[in-house]
Amino acid sequence: MRNGYRHDKNWEVMLILLSALLFNCQWSIVNSQSSIVNRQSQADTALMARAARAEGLDKSVAFQRSMEAYKQNVMGEFLFDKQGAATEAGKVLAKTRQVQGDKLLLIRQIFHALPQHVRQVEINQWQARMDSVSGALAQGADFEALMRRYSDMQDALWMSRLDMTEEMEQVAFALQPGQVSAPFLSPSGIHILQVVDQRQRDAEAFRTAYTQQVKGHAYPDAVTEQQIAKLKSTYKFQENQQNVNRLYRDSKVEGTLFTVDGKSFTGAQFAKFAQTYPMGVRRQYAAFVAKCVLDCSAQHLDENPAYVQNVESVADRLLAQEAYKKYVQVPSQTDEAGLSAYFSTHQKDYRWQQPRFRGAIIHAADKKTAKKVSKIVKKLKGQDWAVAERQLDDKTRAKVHVEQGVFEQGTNAFVDDLVFGGRQARPLDGYPVALSVGKKINGPDDYNEVRAKLQQDYEQYLANEWLSALRKQK
Repeated sequence: MRNGYRHDKNWEVMLILLSALLFNCQWSIVNSQSSIVNRQSQADTALMARAARAEGLDKSVAFQRSMEAYKQNVMGEFLFDKQGAATEAGKVLAKTRQVQGDKLLLIRQIFHALPQHVRQVEINQWQARMDSVSGALAQGADFEALMRRYSDMQDALWMSRLDMTEEMEQVAFALQPGQVSAPFLSPSGIHILQVVDQRQRDAEAFRTAYTQQVKGHAYPDAVTEQQIAKLKSTYKFQENQQNVNRLYRDSKVEGTLFTVDGKSFTGAQFAKFAQTYPMGVRRQYAAFVAKCVLDCSAQHLDENPAYVQNVESVADRLLAQEAYKKYVQVPSQTDEAGLSAYFSTHQKDYRWQQPRFRGAIIHAADKKTAKKVSKIVKKLKGQDWAVAERQLDDKTRAKVHVEQGVFEQGTNAFVDDLVFGGRQARPLDGYPVALSVGKKINGPDDYNEVRAKLQQDYEQYLANEWLSALRKQK
């Protein structure tokens, strides 16, 4: 009972600690920023942020909410006792080595589970089957193939001595990498083991994993107790023991329970907290103390230069992103006049390595229909085929099929056949006649034909022009 109570008490403290600090949280707003913004120097990012502030973007509700959310998320990283976690990790590692040793084995096995009250005849049957498997392995059969066929366990696992039964430990640690055991029984079933690899326990990797587990609700006791104790000392925690004892006895109390950083916390405040925390009064009080101490510590984060610098850096990056979006990203997508002008002055940059065909392939039921439709298509001068299709009567429309666009060589068999003189195309069913109407071109005449690439280039151009102007304003 004593150990169970201690675990529960510290677990509740850990829940409060983690809910208050939001440990190990990744902020999606920062991670999703424009790649172009992220590539800028710190000085250019500051210039972009200054432009955003000049436009009042830092006063927007969206920005204020984003920064408040970030502060809540990141404060846990600055309040978390990294040194305490590292010290505790060393203690846990020493105990782990003492119990488990330093060696880890990567093991795979051909295993069949046997129930506790299995009949001897079934045990004999599986021993005979495993003897056959063992014989096949001795003659060079593939271990993995037999494991996939016969084993209840399919994955290789890194295991320490503590992860194994006594029978399995004796067999596994007697093998060298690559060696295979004879069949043997354990309380869980019948096994054939293979040691795939072995390694020593990595102390640094263990400390890193331990720290992450502490932040993620594992191994909470020692680290969180030390964390709260340190903060109590830092902020001069003083307890009114008489009122605390009365609270334990009556589950409620008037007056001050304790002070932190000169601020009093009362029985009335505890009662309000306890309404949302339905546990025993002692555990409620421990959690209330932890929350108040952590809240106090969070309020002093602005005195931490590293925290202030981190928040300011994130604010600059977020504001730079907003300014970039306003002055560069949106115009590069919506400024049709600018896109057209940029294309006109850089048209040679969009020439293709190989000529393409701009026009239409007309598939028709007969030559007469093909010639009739080709005349209409020629008059279109690049308009969508649907415009011409509306001019046809139902009878003609049923006798024709048109493919229209800009075609690279190799993308359409009929274009290759009729325009580029390549492979011969097989006529479409019901449309034995095929004609081409159009011409070969070396590059686009209209910027919409290369719009995606043009928008990327125009965005980069606007970004360079904007940053150049900002630098001159310094």
